[in-house]
Amino acid sequence: MISAERIISKELQPKISGEIVFDNATLEEYSTLHCIYKIRPLAVVYPKSVEDIQHTVRFCAANEIALIPRGGGTGLVGQAVGLGIIVDLSKYMNAIYGLENTLLHVQAGCKIQTINEYLKPFGRKHSIDPQSAKWCTIGGNISTNASGAHGIKYGATKDVIKEMTIVLANGDVVTINDSGTIQGSETAKNILIRAAQSLLKNEMLILSNIPNTLKNSSGYNIFDAVNNHSFHPIKLFCGSEGTLGIIAETKIETISIPSYSEAVIVYCRSYENAVQATQRALTFQPAAIEILDKSYSDYGKGISDEIDSFIAQDFQAMLLIEFEGDSQIDLKDKISLLLKNISDAGLINAHKFLCSEEERLSAWRLREDVAMKLNQLQTERKKASIVEDGVVPIENLPQYITGIKKIFEKHNIPYTLYGHAGVGNIHCSTFVDFQSEEGRRDIQIAATEVFELVISLHGLLSGEHGDGLVRTPFLKRAFGKEIYALFEEVKKIFDPKNIFNPNKIVGKQDGNFFHDIKYN
Repeated sequence: MISAERIISKELQPKISGEIVFDNATLEEYSTLHCIYKIRPLAVVYPKSVEDIQHTVRFCAANEIALIPRGGGTGLVGQAVGLGIIVDLSKYMNAIYGLENTLLHVQAGCKIQTINEYLKPFGRKHSIDPQSAKWCTIGGNISTNASGAHGIKYGATKDVIKEMTIVLANGDVVTINDSGTIQGSETAKNILIRAAQSLLKNEMLILSNIPNTLKNSSGYNIFDAVNNHSFHPIKLFCGSEGTLGIIAETKIETISIPSYSEAVIVYCRSYENAVQATQRALTFQPAAIEILDKSYSDYGKGISDEIDSFIAQDFQAMLLIEFEGDSQIDLKDKISLLLKNISDAGLINAHKFLCSEEERLSAWRLREDVAMKLNQLQTERKKASIVEDGVVPIENLPQYITGIKKIFEKHNIPYTLYGHAGVGNIHCSTFVDFQSEEGRRDIQIAATEVFELVISLHGLLSGEHGDGLVRTPFLKRAFGKEIYALFEEVKKIFDPKNIFNPNKIVGKQDGNFFHDIKYN
């Protein structure tokens, strides 16, 4: 039998200018992410051009080999792992072509931090701020419809992408923009036309099932792709997790860096009080409201003296509330009015003005550094990124947080809560012994109960991290048979041979995410 390595080396390597690697160390590195899965790939391709991607796609299609796009490798739920060829765009396809007015043209492998460093001298920035900005790429952000702490004000990736160049499953290249223009071969255009016809034919069904959440990174975004009898393919590709095509380039709408930012930390003795304070704070139009519970904050001990002072309080949950604007006086007045409102309601027992830029950045460092620390715990078989991204309508946030608490306490599973309270998107880290049969059983049961809770509260399983291998088995239950059937139809139109990142979004609907676990 001819080995996969020999076929790939003989047939693909001569056609591309990029690299193909097969060494054990690289394949081991690319077999996993910050997730519970480990699947060894056949090879890793580092393309240097769109043409390299085209050749790789055509080779995989001809040989029925899975192709898994990968950016910075920061995924939490197994999006960019699989038995096939990993295509990593971050090594070479990371160029910034330039800023034209407010639009930045970049290759998909460019990191978010690099984008912001380039934009800073122009007084501009990328409005989407995922916690993993130092490592994640714009292509990965598009694939998961990433958002971040300031999603209340700026939305998600789908709201700022104005153009993208994509390699489709037949190897053709198509460029689409937000005005509806499609540039590419007739075959490529026909694929998009077929997708448009399929979704527009079902427009009433889609519109009647639009999620009532402020964020969405679950399933295919057919809800924004169809609007007022027109088709918006950019919205469909945002959040598609590399299952419909490989994004090679994009143009992003950038924003001016705010003149001023002011923030305050408030301390609440209960989750319920924190949620009620969040709901009141929203009426003051903040740019961000982050919730960090006591267990999460305690992981920040020792980072710095200033951070230690933030968490040396009596609280169950703290809220980091930030405002942006052109007048520093107006922002401080807003904070004063907000504090009076929630204090008079008895929702907080203490607060701390972040009086300097250094204090404000330290508070955000607490949020970011603890998240990184938790991801490191995952490599020690402690943290499970499974139920860490549910999003519900704001009015249902109290029931969601108290429901999570009851479920994990019932199953004696330690947990910590944090995330974007202002948009109803709560992250939840659980700590489980995966080497224990009891631990695996308990987290499977508890996670299923949390997913059912999200669905019962008219929420979605993912607000910004995507479905991957963890949540895909629950999507038909979450969206219903008719909507999920449209997901399957979209997948078939764009990827009839199922080569693009199989088993993500469209896959087995058996509710079982325990397979290919790396903790053996």
